[in-house]
Amino acid sequence: MRNKIHDFVGSVGAIIGLLVFLAYIPQIISNLNGEKGQPLVAAISCLLWVIYGFTTEPKKDYILIVPNVAGVVFGMITFFTSL
Repeated sequence: MRNKIHDFVGSVGAIIGLLVFLAYIPQIISNLNGEKGQPLVAAISCLLWVIYGFTTEPKKDYILIVPNVAGVVFGMITFFTSL
């Protein structure tokens, strides 16, 4: 079961990782037009990578987990402060 979760989250995380870069295009356009904001997809992507890192076998992947925890925290802060 843990391997299925690992594979699923890894696949979804990789797809969302690509969407993170695409999500910034409308944000850049909004910023250039004077509207502030931050795409929430960046924080969600980081969260999925944290879950993926915790389900890696035979041991947790802390090299993947640590920076993505920071991405979750700072991504959420940036998102909520832009509302």
